[in-house]
Amino acid sequence: MVTVSYSRGEKVSFKGVLYTITKVVNLEHLLATNDSTGELEKLELSKLEPYKEVTFSKAPQPNLTNISDSDWELANKRFEIIKPLLELGYRRTSSHVRKQATDYDLSPATLYRWIKKYDSSGKLSSLIRRSRQDKGKSRLEEEQQRILEASIEKHFLKPERPFISVAYKNYKVDCKNTDTSPCSYKTYQRAVRKLAPKMVAERRYNTSIAREKYEEKTGKFPQGRYPLDVVQIDHTKPNVILVDDAERKPIGRPWVTFAIDVYSRMILGFYLSLEAPSATSVALCLTHSIVRKDSWLRLNHIDSQWPCWGLMRVLHADNGPDFRCKALDKACEEYQIQLNWRPLGRPEYGGHVERLMRTVKIALNDIEGTTFINPSDRGKYDSEGKAIFTFSEFQRWLVTYITGSYHQERHSALNTSPLAKFEEGLFNSIDTPALGLPEIIEDERRLYLDFLPFERRTVQTYGIALDNITYFHPAVSKWVGVKADSEDGKFTVKYELHQINHIYFLDPDTEDYIEVPRVHRTADDMTRFELKKIQTYLRQKGCEQIDEHAIIEAHRQLNELADSAKQKTKSQRRLEQRKKQAKAAVKHLEKKTAKTPFQEAWQEEEPFDDIDLDI
Repeated sequence: MVTVSYSRGEKVSFKGVLYTITKVVNLEHLLATNDSTGELEKLELSKLEPYKEVTFSKAPQPNLTNISDSDWELANKRFEIIKPLLELGYRRTSSHVRKQATDYDLSPATLYRWIKKYDSSGKLSSLIRRSRQDKGKSRLEEEQQRILEASIEKHFLKPERPFISVAYKNYKVDCKNTDTSPCSYKTYQRAVRKLAPKMVAERRYNTSIAREKYEEKTGKFPQGRYPLDVVQIDHTKPNVILVDDAERKPIGRPWVTFAIDVYSRMILGFYLSLEAPSATSVALCLTHSIVRKDSWLRLNHIDSQWPCWGLMRVLHADNGPDFRCKALDKACEEYQIQLNWRPLGRPEYGGHVERLMRTVKIALNDIEGTTFINPSDRGKYDSEGKAIFTFSEFQRWLVTYITGSYHQERHSALNTSPLAKFEEGLFNSIDTPALGLPEIIEDERRLYLDFLPFERRTVQTYGIALDNITYFHPAVSKWVGVKADSEDGKFTVKYELHQINHIYFLDPDTEDYIEVPRVHRTADDMTRFELKKIQTYLRQKGCEQIDEHAIIEAHRQLNELADSAKQKTKSQRRLEQRKKQAKAAVKHLEKKTAKTPFQEAWQEEEPFDDIDLDI
């Protein structure tokens, strides 16, 4: 289950008490009935927890980067076969399945299995070839599926538009009448959520509304027909000089990556950094855009409301190398995000995010330390001498501007504010069915890791080597000398550009990421940009073999040279601030799990005491 849906009739937990949602009020509150007392209460959305059914096993997370091109092709072929059946939704009958199976020389059981796998996750990777323990389906399971389909057709897809909870009660009556065990409410709700939206709109509303809302408009750039329909993303350099935290001396201009919802012009998320745009910038911006912002705002001590989240249907980006990466392609495919590229030489195709960036720069023209929108307007103004904002102070200013000004003020193209337009598309649309609250991502950390860049590496007796840095964790030692189940025989390793202290190893058994620390733990951390500079420095000195010992020594020498300088240069101050900022940017995404006895015992020992580091 990738997302959690908070809509009418669904179960939620609030302070450990079970509630049933009655009405979504807005992006911050909803009304729900206390299942114990029957009382109607107003609940704060940010404090809700999804209702979890007790399960005895957890399906492994899909492995995106370790899937071969042939397996992706196979998954796409299987999807194309079942797509007509999925589009039929719960008008689909066993005769439809049998006909499709005959056309493709497959068994109906195979098609039912593929449909169920796709319905349970909503991900394309669920259709890849996997070794399974539960091969085959019983006749009883097929009968349950038939009754489930018939029930949704009869009790949910009708003009009266009943709640899912009401349809589920009628479904249980149908099961009782046929002496069949009913599925759980969560399974029933998930099956409803997987129905084709256009078909649902046709059955519960009418054909004209469905056509207006879901049929593609051709011949022009899609303008966004509802919230999260089309999102544009791009980078810019704000026209302001920042100062470092320690001496409050200038360190230059930052970079910011924005994601904007085309329908409402809401800024869905951003990523502020002192690093040049990269694949990590894109990953952090998309993660920030898709997930709720509450924990991030609290962690950064920002008292604002930023009530927007959810997976977008289309992501529109330019052709820069930070967007043209395999990790982004596979992650978007996995989460069913259509990735569109801006045509070369057609800047108008990124007009919405371009206008947003200009709007932000206009607002920055009024603060101290501005460099002005047009550099020719600066004249004798001392931007560096007037600079006042540290990185964290400017981040708070930017968030306050976004949430308190930009989102609230009337937008000339909308004739209303972005926030009002966003809420209108979700709750108060007159001509189209209301979408309700966007689904909420359960595992924010996994989402972030899925979008990170990756490399393919083997596991050796000394660990894993990446960029001449060695990493090791006891959990990866079992893969020493083992060929990975992939075409190249290597394993997936995810990495971040702002640090080299650890990497993320995708364990083929659990399909989860293991954080693998650097062997030389006492060595100073650095960004991968800094690491490349050190490697260039060593090559210029004529170093024949660049290993980790040489990197550590070169880093020490360069630090001594910097410390001996009477006054630090702006680039050195910027470098130190970059390290500090980069770590803070992902703090809210760190894995929050209790240590196992094995981990505690391992960490109590002196790490790698049998390895001669000879530093």
